[in-house]
Amino acid sequence: MIKVLFFAHLRDLANTEQIEIPAGDITYVRDLLDAMQPFVPLELIDALREESALVSVNHKYAAWDAELHDGAEVGILPPVSGG
Repeated sequence: MIKVLFFAHLRDLANTEQIEIPAGDITYVRDLLDAMQPFVPLELIDALREESALVSVNHKYAAWDAELHDGAEVGILPPVSGG
């Protein structure tokens, strides 16, 4: 299983703080977009495709093409703006 945690407004779009997805055919973080579809509203998937959301894998920032393994914890965070 892969645990996916949602933060800030992405949590609101997901209607949950976290989901667990069978690792199955998930190889990379980007594969989560398709794998999450049965578990979260399509609005969230669309937002993630359009936004430059940040991801972490096992508490370390990662790229969308980072490899995932069974038991991984993925955090999805909205883009951070500075000022």
